[in-house]
Amino acid sequence: MGKYFVRNTPLAGPEQEMMLPPNFAPRSSGSAVLCGYSPHGAGVDCQSCLDHRRQSNRTLICLHITERLQAGTVTIVELAAETVRPWKHLGLKQRAVGIAGRTGGFHFEDQLHIARMLKMTKGEEGAVNSHWLAAVYLLSAHAGLWQKTITAVGRNQIDFTSIRLGNASVREYILYRVAKGLCSDTLGASSEELADPELVSDNTLLLVLSAVLIARYGPEVMKIGVAER
Repeated sequence: MGKYFVRNTPLAGPEQEMMLPPNFAPRSSGSAVLCGYSPHGAGVDCQSCLDHRRQSNRTLICLHITERLQAGTVTIVELAAETVRPWKHLGLKQRAVGIAGRTGGFHFEDQLHIARMLKMTKGEEGAVNSHWLAAVYLLSAHAGLWQKTITAVGRNQIDFTSIRLGNASVREYILYRVAKGLCSDTLGASSEELADPELVSDNTLLLVLSAVLIARYGPEVMKIGVAER
């Protein structure tokens, strides 16, 4: 049976009109208007969010966290909580969020760490691979590890096969493994290892968590707390 009951009859025209929305006028041509919306602080306030108001449960997943990151209204703790949510190791999740809660913004080891990152990303704005950036963040955190790996780091790629760690410390080895894993979209170290405070210190775990945030959310995450430094 056809779409119209009265096809090829005098009533075909009125029937077609009845199946269209009121005041509908088909266009023979047109153009798409792309939205140039850029999120700002007031526009992404959680108190104005319907999803936030409808749910009092604090474990609610924020559906607009990327927009809040762009507007500069999200905290490291919130990003960390969203990131570790699917992790299955409860002890590691609790430890990671607890460590993130003690930071006022995105973590860098020192000014030399910041300088190394700025040098490696110079001229890469808008074209940098977030997983590569996360790996560089870890490898450049300490001078000793950076000296062992810098020659293998190229633009948006790292040749891990050419790296020889030699007499690396446990901390350097953990950072190296996580950096290598992030380039393959994995964590690189087991949850049991990262959850063990005797093997992985709070500072090392904070570096790992910060790198995971870079890999997931991109370079924007490194701007959190910059004005407070």
